[in-house]
Amino acid sequence: MQAIFGRFSGGGVNSNGEGSDALRHFVLFSAILISCTSTDIPVTPDAPDPIQINIESADSLWSLRADMASAQAALTIFQKLAESDSSSIELWAKLSRAYYFCGQYLTTSPQVRDSLLLKGYEASQSVLKQNSEYRNLLFSTGDESMAVRGLDENSLNALYWGMANYGQWLATKSNLIRMGQRELIWTTLEHINDLDSTFYYGAYYRYKGALLGRDPKTENDTTGIREAFDEAIRVSPDYLGNYTLMAQHYCPLAQDKNLFYSLLTKVVTTTLNPDLPYYPENVYEKALAERLMIKAEKENWFNL
Repeated sequence: MQAIFGRFSGGGVNSNGEGSDALRHFVLFSAILISCTSTDIPVTPDAPDPIQINIESADSLWSLRADMASAQAALTIFQKLAESDSSSIELWAKLSRAYYFCGQYLTTSPQVRDSLLLKGYEASQSVLKQNSEYRNLLFSTGDESMAVRGLDENSLNALYWGMANYGQWLATKSNLIRMGQRELIWTTLEHINDLDSTFYYGAYYRYKGALLGRDPKTENDTTGIREAFDEAIRVSPDYLGNYTLMAQHYCPLAQDKNLFYSLLTKVVTTTLNPDLPYYPENVYEKALAERLMIKAEKENWFNL
């Protein structure tokens, strides 16, 4: 399905996404990185270091991720930091989340999106496998869904963002592929709920509704799907992703055209609150809602 950090200051980026020439130079590097899905920052030997490669800079840019260039630059720094620190679960969870954000919101290319989402899942797996209990269970059982149960709350962010990346990647794959991974995804989701039922603004219910709608074994359970999304909205009524996901994954199955447009109209017309920790996600969800309405008409989701 989506920890918010401090502001960037000192000649960096302002609230309108404007920045110094040095940061613009760095952001250009970031855009190149995203377009080719490399894990390396392009290097210009004679160019001055445009910005310090440290967690404070990455977190500051990440807080400005409503601006595309800032989100891309944050991902670039997280990548660079991860190259020199393979054991920080907090850093690698942030990297996984940044991959998810860029894959979910910042590209229209299916190939680039898939690449970013898989990198996000792999980032999560890289650091989770350093957990001794997880590693031992994986080695002894050969079953990743069993190993997941050995993780504690310290692994929650990495576990969730890895699953979110993998789930979104699976969403566009065949029923056969999704069926092969359903046990792992469901086990991970339920374990996240066991660790923290309120995690990330009702993420359990939001993800559960989407998963029920995608799972070939449960996609006809429209009552269960509706209840999951209704609970997500109850928990976090201002998180716009609840509405777009419900419109996308429940309404076509239930053939509820009126609810589809009601949900998306609410998203499009909502006045955004910049003080919300998920304000950047809400910015992109408004654009997603518009695209979903166009897509529904184009593909005749409601058998008009």
